[in-house]
Amino acid sequence: MRVVRRFFSDKTGATVIEYGLIAALMSAAIISGVGAFGGSLANTFNLLSNTVQNSSPNQN
Repeated sequence: MRVVRRFFSDKTGATVIEYGLIAALMSAAIISGVGAFGGSLANTFNLLSNTVQNSSPNQN
């Protein structure tokens, strides 16, 4: 009976789980932020590339 009481009164595992959940939420936020920034950056470079190509004189 003592073993069961001690098992249910031990809170150290809960702290580890809480830290794991916090780390998972932070990593999900970082991954989605980097994905959105990467798409925006690609669009910016595509726009810059098209602008440079259209403004250069034709060599033909």
